[in-house]
Amino acid sequence: MTHQPSSLRRSAFIVAFVFTLFFVAASISESLSASSRLSVAAQKDKDKKKGGKNKKNKKDKKVKGPTSAPDKIGKPIIWEDRGEIAELDLYLGIGSEEEMPKPPFQFKEEDKTGTNPKIKVIDANGVKWNIKFDEEVHAEIAASRIVWACGYMVEESYFVPSGQVNGVTGLERASKFVKANGSFKDGMFEKRPDDVARRKTPWSWSSNPFTGTKEMSGLIMLNVLVNNWDSKEENNAILGMYDEDGEVQEWYTVADWGGSFGKTGSVFSHTKWDLADFRKQRFIDGTGGRTLKLHYSGKMSGVANVPTEHGRWFAGIIGQLSDDQLRDAFRAAGATQAEIAGFSREVRRKINELKSAVGH
Repeated sequence: MTHQPSSLRRSAFIVAFVFTLFFVAASISESLSASSRLSVAAQKDKDKKKGGKNKKNKKDKKVKGPTSAPDKIGKPIIWEDRGEIAELDLYLGIGSEEEMPKPPFQFKEEDKTGTNPKIKVIDANGVKWNIKFDEEVHAEIAASRIVWACGYMVEESYFVPSGQVNGVTGLERASKFVKANGSFKDGMFEKRPDDVARRKTPWSWSSNPFTGTKEMSGLIMLNVLVNNWDSKEENNAILGMYDEDGEVQEWYTVADWGGSFGKTGSVFSHTKWDLADFRKQRFIDGTGGRTLKLHYSGKMSGVANVPTEHGRWFAGIIGQLSDDQLRDAFRAAGATQAEIAGFSREVRRKINELKSAVGH
């Protein structure tokens, strides 16, 4: 009987101790849970911001499939939706800062195809490039940025104002632009990836899988808008490549935009990269019924007119580009400040000319 109070006190102490441990454990658990929720929320917020940034700077680059070029023929493609066009980066276009050519450059051989001098090189990362020279460099890069933004495929290219190529030897046409020590100025680096198949047969303006579609009409209007007089069939290339699911696509492209931003015409009257000439030439000759009449004289055979409704669709695409984006396209091409201002202003004038003609 004398030990009962002591036993009761011990029992009460044990119960109190157990409740205290339970309370502390619950508090710790709640604290960890709250911390975890905050961490997850913070990560989600970080991912959201990162996702938004990626969306804004989206390049629509293909996820590479096998490292070698596809040998089978895939699905024909001519256009894809770029999403928020007003948010695209027209300075880098389809490329990125990480993908730009990295010196030192090693000479491989002279490319003697086409009419402009070119050489093949390999950069410090083992990436293969064609370096193109002459006055077409500026026009081609500027045009490619606008063409890409409108949803059409172009090859990745960059303007390099000067550089050095090691091991240069035996040059013919390119010797005018690359010195004996390998130094050069004003080169357009165009990537030549191993996982892209360059089909041997060009596609025809008059007969192709997209004849009569608004997407084909859009490509026609782009050629006329930039005054690409050299849009002959030989310059229409099909590129076989893998999409993000590893399926083969056949991209129908205009492979050469160098004859742009001058005036169209005959072999004795056309020009390229000439602001004064580009300023003089109109874009639209008028409308007749359901047809939009384009002002064009060049090597793009038999396609000078398009349906007005196709013109309205294309006006809705290219009309989303801002003046800053247009200036970035010409800045990427190594244009002078006067050329950047002048060419971007004239492209805007032609866009407005189209919008007025189709009632957009």
